[in-house]
Amino acid sequence: MDVLTKKPESKKKLKYRKKDSAFSIHIMSYRLLNNHVQFLYPRLAGLEKNLKQAMLPIPFDVYVCSMVFFSLLAAGIGGVIGVAIAIFVNIQPPVIAILLPIISTAGIGQITFFVLQFIPTINVKNRSARLIEELPHFISYMATLATNGLSLEKIFKAIAKENTNEEMVKDCKFITRNIEILGMDLLSAINDLLKRTPRGPYAEMLEGAIITVQTGGDLKQYFLATSRVQLEEKKMSLKKSTESLGVMAEMYTILLIVFPLMAIIMLSIMAIMSPDLAGYDLITLMNMLSYILVPFFGVLLLFMMDTMVPKR
Repeated sequence: MDVLTKKPESKKKLKYRKKDSAFSIHIMSYRLLNNHVQFLYPRLAGLEKNLKQAMLPIPFDVYVCSMVFFSLLAAGIGGVIGVAIAIFVNIQPPVIAILLPIISTAGIGQITFFVLQFIPTINVKNRSARLIEELPHFISYMATLATNGLSLEKIFKAIAKENTNEEMVKDCKFITRNIEILGMDLLSAINDLLKRTPRGPYAEMLEGAIITVQTGGDLKQYFLATSRVQLEEKKMSLKKSTESLGVMAEMYTILLIVFPLMAIIMLSIMAIMSPDLAGYDLITLMNMLSYILVPFFGVLLLFMMDTMVPKR
C-alpha cells in the first residue's frame, strides 16, 4: 500500500540528486588522485582564477583531480578503441597497427585534459558577456531602488529576491549569502565578489559603488549617472550591430543569390564547348555548387548573424 501511495519525486529533487552524484565523482577523484597530482597545482595557477571568475561551485584542487581522472578514463577508452581497430581492421603497414593503440590512448587523454582545462575560460567569457548585456537593465533598477531611499545592502537583497537566472541576480544572492550566513560586512562581501568577477563595466560599477559608500556619496546620483553611461553604450552597441547586419545582408545577396546564378550561367555556357573542366564533370560541379556550397554559405551566414544579434 505504501508503494502504491508513494508520491513520485519532483523534478527539482531529481535535479539536485543528479548534481550530488556528479559532485560525488569529483570527490572520489580528489580522494584517489590528490596525493599524486599536487605537482600540477603550481603549473595551473591561471585555472584557479578562471574557476573563481566562472563562479563554478568546485574547489581548484578538486577540479584538477577531476581533470586527471576523466583524462585517464578517456585514455583507457581510447586505448580500447585503438586495440579494437588494430585487430578488426587490416591496417598497412603493420607498424601503424601496433602504434595505433598508443597514439589513440595518449591523444584522447591529452585532448580531454586540455578541453577540461579550457572549459572554465569559456564560462568566464560567457559570464562576462551576460553581465555586460544585463548591466544597463539592472543598473536602472538599482537607480530606482536608490531613489526610494534603499541602502546599497538593501538594494542587493532586493535584487537577490528576484526569481530569475540572470547573472546579476546570482551575484546579489552571493553577496547576501556572504552577509547573512558568513557574517561579512557589505564592503567585504562586495570585494569577495570582485575577486570572482571578470574585468569590465560590471566590475567597475561595483568598485564605484564601494567608493561611493566609503566616501558617503549619493548612491542615487551615482547609479543614475552610471545608468545613463551604460544606456548610451548600449545604444552604440546596437547601432554597430545594425550596421554589421547590413553588411551581412549584402554578403547574403552576393554569396547566395548573385554568385550561384553567375556560376551556373558560366558553367552552362562552358558545357556547350567542353563537357568537363580541369578533369571534373561540369554537371557534377553544378550539383556541388547547388547542394553543398550554397547550403554551407547559408548556414555560415546564419551562425554569424546569430552571434551579432543581442539575446535580449
